[in-house]
Amino acid sequence: MTFETLGNPENAAVVLIHGMLCTGRDCETFGKYLADEYFVIMPTLDGHGNDGSKLISAEDEAEKIHEFLVEHGIKRLALLQGSSMGAEVALAVLDMLECSGINVDRCFFDGGPFFDFDPVRRKMMYKVFKKLVKIFDTDDPEEAVKKMTENSFFKFIAKNKAEQYEPMIRSMAQERRSFSDTTVRNMVKVCYSCKLPYFTEGEQRRMIFFHSKDEPAVKSRGRLMKAYPMAVYRGISGYAHCGLQINKPKAYAGLLKRAIKEGL
Repeated sequence: MTFETLGNPENAAVVLIHGMLCTGRDCETFGKYLADEYFVIMPTLDGHGNDGSKLISAEDEAEKIHEFLVEHGIKRLALLQGSSMGAEVALAVLDMLECSGINVDRCFFDGGPFFDFDPVRRKMMYKVFKKLVKIFDTDDPEEAVKKMTENSFFKFIAKNKAEQYEPMIRSMAQERRSFSDTTVRNMVKVCYSCKLPYFTEGEQRRMIFFHSKDEPAVKSRGRLMKAYPMAVYRGISGYAHCGLQINKPKAYAGLLKRAIKEGL
């Protein structure tokens, strides 16, 4: 795992955790608008960069983020944010930090697919992801963009709003990246065999689950509301999966600031 940072380390810290196939740099589009008030920490999850690492589990990623915070003397987060698969990692981070004494003021989970699929469906998703990651194993960014926008699973996620994702896909395709089979298998486990840790009612009130009303991941909300009835649930129309942060990053950063200060 590697880390990018923005802003003054003396300010209150926020952690932004990217989604599947992205890197920490992809959070800079909206993270830069937080850096005027906060110290912004953006990890690149294992298996997603070119550091030779492999994704093992959400809990393993949480431990590494926890170690970074401890090493840098950070005892409080103003915000813990995660996007898509990163939202599930963020949930594991929250569980670990609550047990370790690092306080988290607010948690914002954007587009997390908090599902618990049966083994047959997980096997199907492994095959889908295996094809998806091969798109970025190329030295031709334009070809990667073309193949990604034509991919059937991507079209399902994008819900006829593929044009909203072009900036992110171009960023993802700028350098060749190979995803190991171990990483792909564990992506599936993180996304589709998601554990929902216990949190007290007080802890739940600091949790915000944010989905587009048009995205498939919103279907996991019933499971979430049963586990975390005191959490805050918010939605948006007109965007696909994590579409607001991609298309209106400044407005999205403003939303995160309001979440920190007002709780939405």
